[in-house]
Amino acid sequence: MSSRENYEPGPAAGAEIRKEGEKWTLVLVRELRHAPEKVWQALTEPAHLREWAPFDADRSLTTVGATVKLTTVGAPAPLVSETKVTRADAPSVLEYNWGDGDIRWELEAFGGGTRLTLWHNIDRRFIAMGAAGWHICFDVLDRLLGGTPIGRIVAGEAMKFDWPRLNAEYAQRFGINLHPRKQAQEYEEAREIQQGLMPKQIPQIPGVEISGSWRPARIVGGDYFDVFSFSERRVGLCIADVSGKGMPAALLMSNLQAVVKALASENSSPKELVEKVNRVMCRNTTEAKFITLFYGLLDVDGKTLRYVNAGHNAPILTRKDGAQVRLEEGGLILGIFQEHSYEEGEIELRPGDRLVMFTDGISEAVDGEGVEFGEKRMTELSRGARQLSAEALRRRLLERVTEFCAGRFEDDVTLLVVAVSEKDDRALIM
Repeated sequence: MSSRENYEPGPAAGAEIRKEGEKWTLVLVRELRHAPEKVWQALTEPAHLREWAPFDADRSLTTVGATVKLTTVGAPAPLVSETKVTRADAPSVLEYNWGDGDIRWELEAFGGGTRLTLWHNIDRRFIAMGAAGWHICFDVLDRLLGGTPIGRIVAGEAMKFDWPRLNAEYAQRFGINLHPRKQAQEYEEAREIQQGLMPKQIPQIPGVEISGSWRPARIVGGDYFDVFSFSERRVGLCIADVSGKGMPAALLMSNLQAVVKALASENSSPKELVEKVNRVMCRNTTEAKFITLFYGLLDVDGKTLRYVNAGHNAPILTRKDGAQVRLEEGGLILGIFQEHSYEEGEIELRPGDRLVMFTDGISEAVDGEGVEFGEKRMTELSRGARQLSAEALRRRLLERVTEFCAGRFEDDVTLLVVAVSEKDDRALIM
């Protein structure tokens, strides 16, 4: 597990705001373990700035009067501002402007290291956001100087590393009202948008019934499922789980949903699809985030399910006689190794089969004693209720796990159930 994957920002600290007339200034102080000369180089040299700062510089910031182009990283469109270095007393004081705000860095030798103070003029509406962003940048800077770089974390990337929590903490420290009603409304709108990404109506095909449900642990979540109707004889089945919870997971989930939807087709094998999705998600995720995914292509005429399991909880296939098979063939979780190759599994579908796909929010639900529901209970319940329809079986499973944990789910819960008809339907029997 990498240092970046393990990174979590600490609580809001070392910050204050000052007001002079209509001008608001954020003051952040951080004590670093490195000498002022080393910190100065990281503040001024383009190669170092690219490793930790929220902007890139086209030249060094060490020359007073020099014009330097600063390009904001992660902006929806390129945002370039020209700055003039107004003071550069190495290695103690550096001053320049960034956009409409002035920036002043003060470096003071302290206890064998450096006490670094940032003065940054920011619109009061965004001052807590700025503090949260600089907080993470400083953490990355400290690791860079210590020889264990974790890579720049700015803009949308910061959302994946607890930036919303830091924003709220700094707002509280500064006495800034984050408009809780407006925020609640925005979260509710986000939930509605995410709900809209789930299938509004699950397609059905002759001889097969499909039922699914999605329940986030918070207002929004990182679980995802979909059913693709390619023809009257073929459907694609997808269920996935993005690591983490809340808004960061939801953002990555929506990205995954768009990628899968764009790439899934009747002529694309599960292996081809998952490998393409993995390559895209490797570019769109950090090492701290990953995705488990199961994708299957159900062929009614061929009476088969071809599938790839990318590190997901193995779906449970229960035969009419109670025999059970776990669908495990596949490979690693998505978002780690861009060129990873996946194995494709194939299994025969028979009349009376019940296929249960689920996320770990179900298997890892705990009771009052901290005991997990577990996959063993899932398999036993699936076997015991195999005579039920897909809809009834899904409801039964969800009811049992809800009773087990008294409705206190710590993670998102998603279920997708497929029932193969027992009738002498020629689609499955001929």
